Amino acid sequence: MKGSLQLATVTGIPVKIHWTFGLLLLWVAYETNKVGNGPTFVLVSIGIVLSVFLCVILHEFGHALAARKFGVRTFDIMMTPIGGIARLERMPEGRGQEFWVAIAGPVVNFVIVGLIWLGFTLIKRETFPIFSLSFWDFEQADSYWKVIMLANGYLGTFNLLPAFPMDGGRMLRSLLSLKLDRTKATQIASYAGQGIALIMFGLGVYRGQPTLTLIGVFIFFAARQEYQTLVRQTRMNTLKVISLMDPLQHLLFTSQRMDAARELAKDLRESAFVVWSRPGIPAGYIPRERLLGNPPPLPDSLIDAWIIPTPYAVPPEMTAGQVYNLMQHHKLPLVLVFDQVNYIGVVYWEKVVALTKM
Repeated sequence: MKGSLQLATVTGIPVKIHWTFGLLLLWVAYETNKVGNGPTFVLVSIGIVLSVFLCVILHEFGHALAARKFGVRTFDIMMTPIGGIARLERMPEGRGQEFWVAIAGPVVNFVIVGLIWLGFTLIKRETFPIFSLSFWDFEQADSYWKVIMLANGYLGTFNLLPAFPMDGGRMLRSLLSLKLDRTKATQIASYAGQGIALIMFGLGVYRGQPTLTLIGVFIFFAARQEYQTLVRQTRMNTLKVISLMDPLQHLLFTSQRMDAARELAKDLRESAFVVWSRPGIPAGYIPRERLLGNPPPLPDSLIDAWIIPTPYAVPPEMTAGQVYNLMQHHKLPLVLVFDQVNYIGVVYWEKVVALTKM
């Protein structure tokens, strides 16, 4: 992610912090100082915020290490003002695997709560009444360790809500996937998340709590986006190249003058054109901007000097997702479709990329 600083690498996973995180610390310092507290209290407040976000990092490591057990790599863990993000290369889809990856994060928070409780019990002989609702009031938190305990308790519990993008939404989808296909399971989990979001939004408006209202709005759109993303991924993984290809056009040939080629291509919309040695034998392709660019090549020059030789060819059974990755990686405006005997069609980048936006 742009604008980030790598802090460390732990168990092979880079830990990064986004530049906007500094704005959060400045805001905390400003708000603390505004109410008349001295520099010492400002530093203490910043220290508490950093401690809570250290717990958030541990939460994300819970996801990352659980995913590693299922052979899924984590690109990095990114800290932002709104929380942490463990960027997994993919979400494991094996039976129940997503459940264990999702629950690992909240488990880390509850373990932290348990360790603090156990530490006070054994060392200070003080037992926190963690099963009393009154204990979980931040206004009653009178020590650093109690604040950290409450923060982890709320973080773990909030993430168990069965709503995307929280861990509970992924846990619900994983459980539903035991009986339903993944798309249907995601749809149900998405609807559940949107329902919870509407309740939070309503409570926020009714109680005059703008933070709760905004969280409700965020969850609603995040839950809907999760389902739409999966639909797109499913389409990309099931749609075949043969369904995407356009018929071949034998318009441009080697040894053709550029003015003649421009005249043939000027009314076409494609971003690139295949150039043929003879019908059925491609010599390469020429991008639209190269053929019709300003200033254009000399009209009496031959197209041969301007073509990019040897266009990529893909089999008709390749999926849309695979051809998307290929064209994106090599920055290809088109690929030919080859059935091991003949070239049968052409796939344009515009048509493939449009699938990711539908």
